Amino acid sequence: MQRFVTSSIFCIPLLILSGCQTNVEQSDAGTLDGDVKVAVVSLTSDPLTDPQAVNMGLTFAGFCLDEGYAVAIFFNVKGVTLPTTSFDADYKYQQHAPMIEQLRTLKNRGAELHVCPVCMKDLNITAEDIIEDAFVTDKPRLFGKLGSDTMVFTY
Repeated sequence: MQRFVTSSIFCIPLLILSGCQTNVEQSDAGTLDGDVKVAVVSLTSDPLTDPQAVNMGLTFAGFCLDEGYAVAIFFNVKGVTLPTTSFDADYKYQQHAPMIEQLRTLKNRGAELHVCPVCMKDLNITAEDIIEDAFVTDKPRLFGKLGSDTMVFTY
């Protein structure tokens, strides 16, 4: 639990201070269509060195969709290596579906796949490297998902 709180407290200010676009008006945080429940899954782990954590984050995002939550998956820190065209499309954790296939399934079910531009830059990943189902996010798009009752889980 402490890792979750520490990671969440760290990631949000990092995005604010990171130089993501700040010249765009921020939307009404936390309101999607009135009473929609929102879950943000923050994937910070490297999928190759900690595939169990990444797989659990993807699985949990699916659980949230099952329960009627609007889901945004935020790939940041080492997690930005997953939604890239160079990531092995057949790579999977144990008996689970390949991670890229899981991303496509989550996207098709309505999840948004946000990729941190600052983390991309740090790892020399360009916008052209990002898979079609994901997008390079910015502060207004991500913060538009955050409200006082938004659930945030970090893996």
